[in-house]
Amino acid sequence: MTATDSIGEHLRGARERLGLGVIQVAERLHVDVAVIEALENDQFAQIGPPVFVRGHLRHYAQLLGESVEALQDRYAGLQESLDTPDLSMAPRQVAQPPGEALLRWPLVLGAGAAVLALLLWLGFAAEAIS
Repeated sequence: MTATDSIGEHLRGARERLGLGVIQVAERLHVDVAVIEALENDQFAQIGPPVFVRGHLRHYAQLLGESVEALQDRYAGLQESLDTPDLSMAPRQVAQPPGEALLRWPLVLGAGAAVLALLLWLGFAAEAIS
């Protein structure tokens, strides 16, 4: 397996070197032709979850006399690159304990009432002076 070959290209090349057709391989592996075509076209999502893809890759590699480990390692590398991104560098918002948000409301209401009382007092004081 060369570094530039995809998994599908490698499988197709090995199959062709053995003189096998897609239908012959599908019959020997007891799978649909669509599974073989998906493997050879690197369309692994069409096959299903990774556990199914690994199983099909293993059986196909064994049939072709290819290294199962090399194909499995290449597929594992693809899966790692498709996994969720590393969010460890993303900024985090610290979650507040639920009680802390509830304690803030009385303070906000009390401050609002104090400002309103001050404005009313200033309004009455200005009226009394004039």
